[in-house]
Amino acid sequence: MAEPFEAVITGIDEAGRGIGKEPSGKTFFCGGVFPGEKCLVREISSSARFSVCEALSVLEASPSRVAPFDSEKLLCGGLPLASLAYPAQLEFKASRVRECLERIGRFDGTFLDFVMAPIEPCDPPAHYRNHMQYAISDGRVGLLASGSHELAEYDGSLIEYEIFTLLREALEKSFERAPTNLFEGLVLRASERTDEVLIEFVSGSTAPHEIVIRDCISYINAAGINRRFEEACPVKGFKLNGILLRISPDKASRRTRGGTRVVLSGKDHYDEIFCGRRMRVKAGSFFQVNTKQAEKLAELASEGCENASVIYDLYCGCGTLGIGIKKPGQVLFGIESVPEAVESAKINRSLAFPEGGADECNYICKDVLKADIKSLIKSGKLKEPDVIIVDPPRKGMDPGVINRILEIAPETVVYVSCDPATLARDLKMFTRSYKIVKVTPVDLFPHTPHIETVVLLSKLSRK
Repeated sequence: MAEPFEAVITGIDEAGRGIGKEPSGKTFFCGGVFPGEKCLVREISSSARFSVCEALSVLEASPSRVAPFDSEKLLCGGLPLASLAYPAQLEFKASRVRECLERIGRFDGTFLDFVMAPIEPCDPPAHYRNHMQYAISDGRVGLLASGSHELAEYDGSLIEYEIFTLLREALEKSFERAPTNLFEGLVLRASERTDEVLIEFVSGSTAPHEIVIRDCISYINAAGINRRFEEACPVKGFKLNGILLRISPDKASRRTRGGTRVVLSGKDHYDEIFCGRRMRVKAGSFFQVNTKQAEKLAELASEGCENASVIYDLYCGCGTLGIGIKKPGQVLFGIESVPEAVESAKINRSLAFPEGGADECNYICKDVLKADIKSLIKSGKLKEPDVIIVDPPRKGMDPGVINRILEIAPETVVYVSCDPATLARDLKMFTRSYKIVKVTPVDLFPHTPHIETVVLLSKLSRK
């Protein structure tokens, strides 16, 4: 085993790990420690360019540390910044966006001083998640320790809705009275605006589905789990919308949170109020986990749509962002490759505009990369856009999609990013024909290293 050594932490990487130098000069990464801290660390793995270390103790703590060093607790559940004061978290996230734009995008620092807006904080930075995915092990329900299959202690008030804490505790009491190994996971989703809760058990069983479903229903009924949930919900003013079972028997389905879903009781969805409009969130569908901060994304994106007649919403999912932005008279076209998401978007437009305007929201089920938008415009299926909104996955945009947007040349492009590195890469292509007007980081995920960014781009004038 490698000998421990003392080191000073000089930065934080994109995963929230502290960065320092070994006595040899090699860079190392270490979780649970923050810039300015002097630590006792030990190398646990190494490559030619860097090493990974574990912190044994913090010898001199940062003034921004708000909890004593405890590696197991701090690193569990993907919350590596949990012991860093929130203002310091915001400073790190804003600087990460800027650093990526400078290093990867090659944008000038003076220019960024002009276009970068202050980061939008989450207020308060607690109880913000409307969607939690837990592991179940030995009758306990919680989050996994970092890099482990073991449950670790964590402070639920940092992230989860209070109703989720009550539901977890109710389920654990049921497991105490009636132990079972039928379930390996629990998914909780809720709205604090409609007071609806959706519960999904996860089974990894490889037995025939009908047997798994039969056994799970029998257990839930015999253990009185429905009753315990229904008793817990009114404590916080919630009502139970539905209980589902997801059977994910292989690694692929567990990784993608796919598999077979069965409604055991109630409904397969709950409703949310987003930007003042009712939306339907189905089990398994994507919806931003921080409703209030997602509305901030929509508010910032809408700044680029004020004078638009036609808006494209690419990678639109179930349509929430575009529907949240759209104003009366504006025509919205959403393009999405997942058929279930498109069907949800069509439901959402009806719920969001019960008094008219739903017919101004149009959805096309196509892969954004494969969609020949120019031909769709010529055929009349699409209209020429004034604004194109893109909200791609973490991997960013395919160069082919960017080139098609450059060919269509709308007056404005709004880029909503969940990864500063791929954002910076993509903006290099966009700035061939567009200028960056505004860059605003938005914190949707306190206590994690993740950051969203909204960028407004305006078409360069050609003389």
